[in-house]
Amino acid sequence: MPSRKKTEGKARRAAKATKAKKEEESQAVAAAAAANQRQQKRPLEVEVQRLLVSPFAPNKCLHGLAHIPSSDKNICIEFINAFSTAYRSFSGSGECFILATESTKEKYADVYSSKLETVVSILLNGGTQMILDGDNHNLARLNATMAFYFEEWMEVEVKESKAIFSWSKAYELYVADNHTLVSYYRKRIPCACLDEKHKEEKSVKKMGLCFNLNCSLPERKAERSKMFCCTRCGDVNYCSVDCQKDDWKAHRQYCDVIAAKKAAFNSDKQS
Repeated sequence: MPSRKKTEGKARRAAKATKAKKEEESQAVAAAAAANQRQQKRPLEVEVQRLLVSPFAPNKCLHGLAHIPSSDKNICIEFINAFSTAYRSFSGSGECFILATESTKEKYADVYSSKLETVVSILLNGGTQMILDGDNHNLARLNATMAFYFEEWMEVEVKESKAIFSWSKAYELYVADNHTLVSYYRKRIPCACLDEKHKEEKSVKKMGLCFNLNCSLPERKAERSKMFCCTRCGDVNYCSVDCQKDDWKAHRQYCDVIAAKKAAFNSDKQS
């Protein structure tokens, strides 16, 4: 039986490894977010305001956005503005989504517990329309990432149907190629509005992000269908076996933590 001292030491090392990996991931998020923000032609608040008009405009497809009661519409609009403002103010930290959540969770507790589906619908509607209008794919990427984050929040925190957030997929949406971006929206809307756009982008290879920070590929991007996923934690991808081996020392303890969380989650669900 391991001594208390050894057990505490192991726990400290695991906590240190988790913190280090979190910092690495934060840097990746910050870099991707900064790249998107540099390319944006309009302030996000202008786009948010545009979203609030277009979903309810006559003679336009709503892309799955159902009728929203005025009270729910107002609070969701207010929440989107508050969250996006917090997101921008924390964008340099690399933990913009986590910090934006912490700064809005208390005031908008009701949104987090029961209205995120409406928020996601508004973001999907707006992002779809941006793609169709062809006016700003970078903001459509931001909308997609926010929508994905809230989808993950509902799965992990509300429905408790997942053990952890799929951060690697969120990172890829930050820097998504047009094929990946269009596919994300097309799978989530009930209409056929993006079918033609999908045909146009289908020839573009879907790219993934290699999680080895020392990867030599440009922007650490590789064709997604040829990437290698860590089969133990299932949370990170690599462009090659060599990159996976090179990153193992940094990834190992993080992998232990994620695998343990998933195992505990699955055990609780089965009991």
